[in-house]
Amino acid sequence: MKVRHKFMAVWMWLAVVSVATGGAYKVEKKTVAFESLDGYITCELFDPAFLHGDCAYTALTSASDGKIYFSIGSHNNDYASRFFCFDPAKKKVTELAKMDVATGEDAKKAHSQGKIHTRIFEHKQKLWFATHTGFYKLDPVGNNWVPGTEYKGKTPYRGAHFMNYDLASGKFTSLVCTVPNEGIISMTMDKGAEVLYGLTWPTGLLLSYDIKNKDFRCWGAVQGRGGWGAKPFEWQMICRTLALEPNGFLYGSTMHGKIWKYDPAGYSRLNFIEGLDLKRVPFAQSAEETLKGEFRNNWRTIEWNPKTESFWGLHFETSTLFEFVPSQNYIRAIANLGHEAYWGMPRNPEISQLGFTLGPKNTLFYLAHGPAVKIKDRTDIQSNLYLITYDIDRAKYTNHGPILSAGKRRVMFAESIAIDPDGYIYCVAWVEVADPKRAEHILAVRLEGAPEETQLTPYEMLLVRLPQWQTLLN
Repeated sequence: MKVRHKFMAVWMWLAVVSVATGGAYKVEKKTVAFESLDGYITCELFDPAFLHGDCAYTALTSASDGKIYFSIGSHNNDYASRFFCFDPAKKKVTELAKMDVATGEDAKKAHSQGKIHTRIFEHKQKLWFATHTGFYKLDPVGNNWVPGTEYKGKTPYRGAHFMNYDLASGKFTSLVCTVPNEGIISMTMDKGAEVLYGLTWPTGLLLSYDIKNKDFRCWGAVQGRGGWGAKPFEWQMICRTLALEPNGFLYGSTMHGKIWKYDPAGYSRLNFIEGLDLKRVPFAQSAEETLKGEFRNNWRTIEWNPKTESFWGLHFETSTLFEFVPSQNYIRAIANLGHEAYWGMPRNPEISQLGFTLGPKNTLFYLAHGPAVKIKDRTDIQSNLYLITYDIDRAKYTNHGPILSAGKRRVMFAESIAIDPDGYIYCVAWVEVADPKRAEHILAVRLEGAPEETQLTPYEMLLVRLPQWQTLLN
């Protein structure tokens, strides 16, 4: 495996020292001083002006009309997620909808559609996606997060919606409200068969919706009790990405490393693939880490590659890149796609992220959370966002460095990625607020919610544009 990285010498030295002292086996985050960087990726920032927004996931796409569509969610149960459009020519962000209005569920009266956690798929001039709840509470008995029920006298969460947005008319349509108290955390689309597939949280129910026949079905739970299970051993992380073969076979994975297959023409449609185990994918193992009971062996994200006729994905807990060839029921580990500072650790302290896509030149583009960049007189952050690419044909890993704005605002977290026809790379990200007055205002407006991993640093949700990929790849 070839590695090119301008910071590589420093990280390799750290790795050698770490191994010599036994530190390579200790799971801990790293930091790097801004003054020590040889350079960084300079990005542009665009503000959707949704101050109550505190999260964003895979809902980002470059559409056929040349515009970028994305969503920002909120954990504040009085606000539903928002759907936005960015016009690159005008450099302008426009809010298209509030999801409580689009679904006919007033967030002031009912538990809101707080997130769009799924990817957005374009088909026949429409964008297809599903909604999700953003309101949950910690159950002290099971030590797990479950859907919130009691809040200001609101009616319980009605359930997720399969939806679409018509690019021509600008109309949002709810196709079906699915299962009460269940959000849809992962979705894919079989465009040939015109079927939507969704996986719910917290139970992990597999759903399907036949668009032409308006036929909604539930195929049952694929991960035991899923998020309802008590920690540490009964609880299961729900798979965040569904994998669809061009022939219509659908795949998912469980936290215990099993892979299930859904055959739309089979008599028994849902079965586990015997003999395959994602627990065997990571390069390193640790009994201490594994026996904590929360070691997540799902794939975090996965993409079909037509050139290799196989899936390429990331192991959730370790960021191990693997290839899955479904026609042969075959899996092989390829490389560690996390930041080099965490190579050799049995668990990536940043885990794997959802900003992962197969781009031009048979190259994987990945937005990884890596060592925090420390800047003098700035609040410390937990992580920084890095762009990593992997050239499949040349087996070449490249860390292109941390992402900061021209004003040195650090981009901290991202769970999405899209590349437009001009080659620009986009994500919706958590960006630090360097201005103290601005930070104070945002904290006062936001009041409640916000993902746990970002609570220590004031941030806002922005659309981030990186340079064109042509300027980054050799």
